[in-house]
Amino acid sequence: ADVATRELEAYTRLGDDHSRWLIRAAGLWDALGRDDDAMGRYLAAMALAPDDADVRGAYGRALLRSGEPALALEALREALVLRPTDAATRELLEGLEPAERTDEAFAVPANELLRRVSEETGYPTRILEELTVNTVFESGLGSSFHQIATQIVDDEGARSFRTYSIVFDPDVQRVTVRAALVHRNGRVLEATDSFEQQLGEPAYRIYYDTRALVLVFPDIEPGDVVEVRYRVDDVAERNQFDDYYGDLVFLQNDVPTAHVDYVLVTPEARTFYFNEPALESLTHETRVESGTRVDHFHAADVPAIRTEDDMPGMTEVAPYLHVSTFRSWEDVGHWWWGLIHDQLYADEHLREVVHELVDGVTDLRERVRRIYHWVIENTRYVGLEFGIHGFLPYRVPQIVQRGFGDCKDKASLIYTMLREAGIDARLALVRTRHNGAITDLPASLAVFDHAIAYVPELDLYLDGTAEFSGLADFPDMDQGVTVLLVGPDSAELRRSPVMTPDQNRHDRTMSVTLAADGSGTIEVDETFVGPVAPWFRSQFQPVGTREERLESWFRAVLPGTDVSEHRFEALADFDAPVRFHFEAAVPQLAVRDADGLRVRGSVLDDLVRSVARTESRDLATDLGTPQHYVEDRTIHVPAGFSVGDLPAGGEARSEFGALSMTYSSEGREVRVRTDFTVSRDVVSAADYPAFRAWAAEADAIVRQRLVLVGGGR
Repeated sequence: ADVATRELEAYTRLGDDHSRWLIRAAGLWDALGRDDDAMGRYLAAMALAPDDADVRGAYGRALLRSGEPALALEALREALVLRPTDAATRELLEGLEPAERTDEAFAVPANELLRRVSEETGYPTRILEELTVNTVFESGLGSSFHQIATQIVDDEGARSFRTYSIVFDPDVQRVTVRAALVHRNGRVLEATDSFEQQLGEPAYRIYYDTRALVLVFPDIEPGDVVEVRYRVDDVAERNQFDDYYGDLVFLQNDVPTAHVDYVLVTPEARTFYFNEPALESLTHETRVESGTRVDHFHAADVPAIRTEDDMPGMTEVAPYLHVSTFRSWEDVGHWWWGLIHDQLYADEHLREVVHELVDGVTDLRERVRRIYHWVIENTRYVGLEFGIHGFLPYRVPQIVQRGFGDCKDKASLIYTMLREAGIDARLALVRTRHNGAITDLPASLAVFDHAIAYVPELDLYLDGTAEFSGLADFPDMDQGVTVLLVGPDSAELRRSPVMTPDQNRHDRTMSVTLAADGSGTIEVDETFVGPVAPWFRSQFQPVGTREERLESWFRAVLPGTDVSEHRFEALADFDAPVRFHFEAAVPQLAVRDADGLRVRGSVLDDLVRSVARTESRDLATDLGTPQHYVEDRTIHVPAGFSVGDLPAGGEARSEFGALSMTYSSEGREVRVRTDFTVSRDVVSAADYPAFRAWAAEADAIVRQRLVLVGGGR
């Protein structure tokens, strides 16, 4: 013991000017039962670092072990003030002196929840309360408390609520389930099972460090009310985004909601900005108490979202609350640039690659094309969305060395190579099309889910994740969407362009040789230009599966297609149109009736059913990229038949597009030309009746049939 004491005294002297060293020494003295020596070291450490929450907490725990609960409580409270997100210290305090958390006081009591139960809903479930209380501390760290109470109406609702997932990042967050209850006929049952699962989308090569804690309710029945209360607390040393905060939440669900509450608790000295959600029943109350601001948003009797096919993204459909510490999009862009700019540099190897690609090339578009294709061909898409790298790209030389990266990694590589080649460029944060547009304020990173590059001089966007794409093959999901262009000296919010119909074109030439029973053979030449072309390049790259995939694709057009011959041109040239030829037997190309054979003049059929099924709409219709389809069909009349009724064809033109079909006959051949253009990407609800009328007019032309008479039975 004497030897240990001497060694420990020497150890203490080595670091008596370092608080963490003193804390370790105090723990060792504590283990030897030398309380006075231990406490002396704790006090010395606190004198050196009075604002260190770890030091204060260690002192409080030592006091607790030494039988000084009152002093221990005081020290632990001081530690929690220094670091409000210290979940372990908070739980210890709650065990010593149980008290309701401030944010949990917003929870609705069970008796009030049960009073909200409604007998008639018309939906499988009904949300009785959806409460979120987010707290932001001075440090930038925070906590989040949630209460969700759901009425189970029928068996479908019971099946849908047998599990409930809570998403969190185990490296920086801690989940605590406060209650997982089933209220049934005056009884209260508890969920007893739970498990964790890793989140990610390996099929899409996306990996996250987030996990889901899944609560299991195996015996849910219609009539039950399921209530879940949980909290997610930050436990990191610091906010990896400094003092930035951004959140976007929807205030409407796909089932009715009795009450929705969103509460934000923040330091009074900090400024937070909110949008004005388009929800009539929403109220916003603000109060300030003891240096803390509380913003409480509340809405009652919120109806379910009425979903429709081909509707726009949710921010264009449902009311949402957007909160941020940034007032303008310029502020967001400048902040993000400050976060990432140190990652955007070329090492010697990458500089050599750039010069090999562009030296001696004077045409700007060709220089850009070479760089873009080098990135597409030399890096694979793999998303490692771990920690801050959900927003921060990896260093560019590391991306090249690995040979893979996610969207912002690839965009950063394209940007860096363009700049190295002397080409002005920007990074573009993108809110992809399926999410819906956002153009109002405030501004935050929370709205974006993608990143690409941009060349101002060419007004050209480059998506590094669009494998098998050429410069002209701008992906559908990037078109007509909210983008934030970010560079060293600027940040600008824009709407990305939408391609014209001729930039998204499909040309088909088909020769049809009919048999007397309506079967026949076809010879087809296909040409694709634009966003759909990369899909064909990808699908038909493997030679061994081409025939099988070709048959599968074309059987959606003509069932039973049996391909006998095919050839593809230049699939490796991503800037060339996709072209291929195939020959096939088809069991039914015409319908036999009393008059002979009825033959379709085009693959187009029933446009109303495909794009305008309902008589009216409440929401806009998202048609995707405008398109142009041209089909030249030659029909060879079988022996024993003649042309009995040659359709008149016709035109149907409108602001939404145009369809024209022409028929001509020469000898034993009938030629049909179909030219179909959709010029809009979105049709508003107000324009929908006119759009549907145009589709019906076009259908009347498409439904005309060529009648071949003869071929007696």
